[in-house]
Amino acid sequence: MKAALEEPLRGFDHKETHLESVMNQYGSSIVKLAYSYVKDFNIAEDISQEVFVTYFKCLNSFRGESSVKTYLYRIAINKCKDYLKSWNYRKVKISEMFGRVNADPKSTPEQALIEKEYTVDLVGHVLALPLKYREVVFLFYYEELALKDISSFLQINLSTVKTRLTRGKELLRVHYLEGGRGND
Repeated sequence: MKAALEEPLRGFDHKETHLESVMNQYGSSIVKLAYSYVKDFNIAEDISQEVFVTYFKCLNSFRGESSVKTYLYRIAINKCKDYLKSWNYRKVKISEMFGRVNADPKSTPEQALIEKEYTVDLVGHVLALPLKYREVVFLFYYEELALKDISSFLQINLSTVKTRLTRGKELLRVHYLEGGRGND
């Protein structure tokens, strides 16, 4: 993979073309990943731009030991963690909720409202999880990544990923049982 990346990226124009292709392919995934961390869509978009700027700057030093997706996710996770440690984050109140619900066109307005409330409730519970559980739950269920890929992205043992996923699901189950959703 290293040789395949080095050859077309020698010239500046090729790097720009490659970057544009990578941004088109992974842009929305990076924004979603960043949003799962920072819980603010505008900030997530800013972070995703920073991810691609960093990728472009480091393109010549990319060794190809992992896929481009893995490399971008690692950069994104680090940028998000840096943001969460920043003074700005600690002083700003989180105001936006995660995701939007696409209502089923055959559903009644009442059903659509109930579904939207349920989704907002679920998202609220996922976002309320501690970061170490939230990131694993998000990557597994929302990004539909394999446990092995999550382990690689987060640079933690596979058994740790499994444990965090199990504990995250348990915390969500407890929230739903306490919230009255356990009997639905």
